[in-house]
Amino acid sequence: MRCVPGLIQAGVWSAAIRLLGVQAPMVETLDLSHIPVVDQHCHPWRRPTTSLSADEYRMLFTEGGELDVGLGVPGTVYYRWTLRELAGLLGCAAREPEVLDARAALGHDAFAARLMAAANIEAAVLDFKYAGRGAENFTVEEMSAQLGGAVTIGALRLETVLEELVLESSDAGEVEERFRARLNRETLRAENVASLKSIIAYRTGLAIEPVKRETAYGAFGTLKAEATSAGRVRIADKAFLDYFLLIALEWCATERFPIQFHTGFGDTDVSLLTGNPLQLRTVFQDGRFRNVPLVLLHAGYPFVRELSYLASVYPNVYLDLGLAIPFVATEFETIVRQALALAPSSRVLYSSDGFTIPEHFWFAAVHGRRALGTVLGELIDWNMIGREDAAEMAEQILRSNARRLYGLEPTA
Repeated sequence: MRCVPGLIQAGVWSAAIRLLGVQAPMVETLDLSHIPVVDQHCHPWRRPTTSLSADEYRMLFTEGGELDVGLGVPGTVYYRWTLRELAGLLGCAAREPEVLDARAALGHDAFAARLMAAANIEAAVLDFKYAGRGAENFTVEEMSAQLGGAVTIGALRLETVLEELVLESSDAGEVEERFRARLNRETLRAENVASLKSIIAYRTGLAIEPVKRETAYGAFGTLKAEATSAGRVRIADKAFLDYFLLIALEWCATERFPIQFHTGFGDTDVSLLTGNPLQLRTVFQDGRFRNVPLVLLHAGYPFVRELSYLASVYPNVYLDLGLAIPFVATEFETIVRQALALAPSSRVLYSSDGFTIPEHFWFAAVHGRRALGTVLGELIDWNMIGREDAAEMAEQILRSNARRLYGLEPTA
């Protein structure tokens, strides 16, 4: 094997031997288990009633909504991997019936406590108006004990607020008046809310545009009729949603208050064409919103590179890793690498997007740390960063960025 002069030097050895076809030594995965995580985007769990059937349990491991989708869940890597990990924790065979039986026998409280001990979650930001999967959930306050004593705060889902206001109000003017009144820092603090949240990607897409008041108000009659008839309403009128979301963004700019946006993949209501984080360009480019901390969720998956770029050129854009980790099971390290390719570590945030059951919170915390530790170990091995750099970046991503963003730092 002939060495190329100047190539094989300290710091580029690993890259060189890969190029020359020689197997590289094993890269160290940094152990980050000692760092508590701030789960900066997740949802309350379902209150336990009866044991979950296999069919019910499977549906909690897919973003699909049709029962037939559950038939394929046992063939997914995330589900198989979860069963294997749970089997080791519960001391049973790594098969669905045995895991579900052991889970039920342990009981919700003991099961959750065992998982949360491994997860080591110090705080969580919970989208408490998420009512998916048709069950009664714990409150934000109750989730503190469920998460092993973690600090719990809320993220207020704006579309749900608007739907409630349409149901309760007599005209669009009243909706706007009450919506603006809700956007009050003292009111939100009293409700234990530290962030706003938008799922406009699910409804009309992320290409938010200026709307005249009369145009937005024109949708109220139809929305009110639906609300009156059905006792509820699902708002999917673009002019109406864009108008009120821009009101929220203007308030966030004044208050420097964070707002989370669903981006990228999710259930079948979302279109990836309009859920691409690049669609938010109008908001990014609008000087009025430069002070708004914009938290773009789910790593924008599959648009992780795009989101990394956005976080590198807009100083108020944050890249969140949740849902992609844990659901995109074979690409954890790839997602972390792509996130850090351009985005500063000071604006990358850990979360699980966990919901309904403890498993997603636990799995994401354990394997999110491991994936981050693997990638940071690679960067050290390639002499891109040092050990002190890696320690700082891990601390930022797993907890300190979120603590700063949501006001969780000690005031003294």
